[in-house]
Amino acid sequence: MNRRRPAGYSGAAISRDECMSVRKFYTPGHRSRIGSFLLLCCLISIAFLPRTTALAQEAFRPAAVVNDEVISVLDLAMRVRLAIVGAGVNDSPEVRRRLTPQVLRGLIDERLQMQEAGRLDIAVSDDQVANALQQISQQNGMSEGQFLSMLRNRGIIPTTLIDQIRAQIAWQSIVQRRLRPTIVISDEEVQEVADRLASRQGSIERRIAEIFVSVESAAQEDQALANANRLLEQLRAGANFAGLARQFSQSGTASLGGDRGWVQDGELPEELNKALAQMGPGDVSPPIRSLSGFTILLLRDLRKNEGQSIDRTRIQRNLTDQRVNQLAQRSMQELRRTANVDVRI
Repeated sequence: MNRRRPAGYSGAAISRDECMSVRKFYTPGHRSRIGSFLLLCCLISIAFLPRTTALAQEAFRPAAVVNDEVISVLDLAMRVRLAIVGAGVNDSPEVRRRLTPQVLRGLIDERLQMQEAGRLDIAVSDDQVANALQQISQQNGMSEGQFLSMLRNRGIIPTTLIDQIRAQIAWQSIVQRRLRPTIVISDEEVQEVADRLASRQGSIERRIAEIFVSVESAAQEDQALANANRLLEQLRAGANFAGLARQFSQSGTASLGGDRGWVQDGELPEELNKALAQMGPGDVSPPIRSLSGFTILLLRDLRKNEGQSIDRTRIQRNLTDQRVNQLAQRSMQELRRTANVDVRI
């Protein structure tokens, strides 16, 4: 990737149709309405951006340019605020300062993912976005209208979340349609795992969640570790694990809040198994170096494996998921490597 490094949710409810209509401001048929939309953005962002006579210019100044597509200072400010709300941490200048570089990297990745989806003619429908929004609202114990009103009351325009959802769905579609069909798991690989699990009947199963930060090259290892440690600091300060995972994890489980469900001894890479063996329910691990990056683990619960039958279908699915995640990470790394990214803040 060619880039310069950065310097450093009651009000009236909004319906799903209204939410989708907001998103359509970005479609060619609604260009005539963009002026009022931009004015709304400026007004909402006043609480976040400096109160100066140059507010409008500052709001739409490029924070980064990704293959000629602009990420504005306003885009970045809204996403930082969304990350703070999603993670459940207190808003402060210091928190914003620490989160901004990671949020910007996430926005850059989303632009690259949407551009790749466009190149492959993969579209995301409004229904897909609406269904995902409904799930997120339910996970937060709210109706869609309540959830979106909460965002507005925190100074976050709905398109901030909608654009993030759209990019996640687009990338998942690329992974499932283009990458997953290339993975072949042999009977021998399934049998090897089945034999190992059979030898551990009566052992402990763990329900876990993860936040993954990738390492693309040896030169970026220190920065990736620093990013992972900043996330760990937020968790220790009370941040919501699922919220941080949704915003910052680079694993395929990010859209699930990092949830990996129940895993058995021997089901994960050895370095993760060793860390989990030292953890109790509710514990969060420090960043654990693995083959392709750093993983922060949350141990949610424990139970004893009471001799359930070996599920070969599950084994094959888990092996496939692992390979797909690795391939997706490599694909993302290639998009970053070949992109023309100019960071301007």
